[in-house]
Amino acid sequence: MKLERNAQSKRPALGPWAMAAVLATMWAVLAVLPATGGRFLTQGNLASLLSQSAVLLVVAVGMTFAVLIRGIDLSVGAGVALTGVVAGLVHVKCGLPAPVAILAALAAGAAIGAWHGFWVGWIGVPAFVATLAGFKAYRGAALVLSHATSITMGEDFDRLNRSIGAAATWGLVLGVLAIGIATVLREATRRKQLGLDALTTATVALRLAGQVLLAAFVLFVYGATGIPVLVLVAGAVALVGVFLLRRTRFGRHLYAIGGNPEAARLSGIDVKRATLYVYTLLGVLTAIAGVLAAARTNSVTPGNQGNLLELDAVTAVVIGGTSLAGGRGSVAGTVLGTLVFSTLSNGMNLLGIDSNWQWICTGMILLVAVLIDVLSKGKRS
Repeated sequence: MKLERNAQSKRPALGPWAMAAVLATMWAVLAVLPATGGRFLTQGNLASLLSQSAVLLVVAVGMTFAVLIRGIDLSVGAGVALTGVVAGLVHVKCGLPAPVAILAALAAGAAIGAWHGFWVGWIGVPAFVATLAGFKAYRGAALVLSHATSITMGEDFDRLNRSIGAAATWGLVLGVLAIGIATVLREATRRKQLGLDALTTATVALRLAGQVLLAAFVLFVYGATGIPVLVLVAGAVALVGVFLLRRTRFGRHLYAIGGNPEAARLSGIDVKRATLYVYTLLGVLTAIAGVLAAARTNSVTPGNQGNLLELDAVTAVVIGGTSLAGGRGSVAGTVLGTLVFSTLSNGMNLLGIDSNWQWICTGMILLVAVLIDVLSKGKRS
């Protein structure tokens, strides 16, 4: 039995790869369907798909942390509107530079997240209830502060909607790829030196292949035009999220809390403080998403900005393999889940499917993803 467990522990994690296979299949089908007119796998459409995914991905990464500890945040859509309004008022009404406005939005997001963390971690209010209150309150606050009118952002915010240039894109992508390859090889070497279970050749090969394929995809889409700042920020958020969960004690603590909060507390983990940190981080990422959304449209509409974004984020997280029961999931899976969700929306638009049917399809996809999670949990038990 012990040998069997050891053998299983040495196998590569197939969850993200299975999701990647699903995504690749979806892209292949949409590429050959006559109804799409061969428009799906074009550089323009893929660039549009990634830009549309940027705001959702930033929020979904933060939602992954919350769901890992058996939490949730139903207020992120309203938080995007509120932080966008804060940035707009500071920049447009107060006449302060865009960097100051962005810092004000980040501070507002951190305060919102800390407020949730206090109620959930210290008072013991269920996350569903605490954040549902924010779902109502923050939307109302955005409407009150803006007097229920749209705010047009200044030219400084339009810089976030530009690209960094082709030469910078190639240098950045190749540099990140080199760092990623070096990290994988270093981990394999250190595990041998420390006497830990060595990474199998298949695991190392899969990780390296995944990084090379990702770099090639980014260069195919943006090699000639340059990566938009929106996509660059979303990618940076995803990389930081991967690092926090995979390479830090904080990330290990989150998995322990999600697996069994009481056992984590008895083992010396400060569950309350970790909960506060998670929701504060989610609040900051919500503010980043609010700034990106404002920059993408060059305006903030408090009544509609981020509307139902929390449901899209939860859908992307669950599709990506993060368990609603906590303790299992990854940011890499969330990235793929976000792309799957955005691909469905993009593909249905290309196929001319009515928007009302798109809502139905999205709801059924979320239900199926949760069902798969429940069945897999029962099988593991």
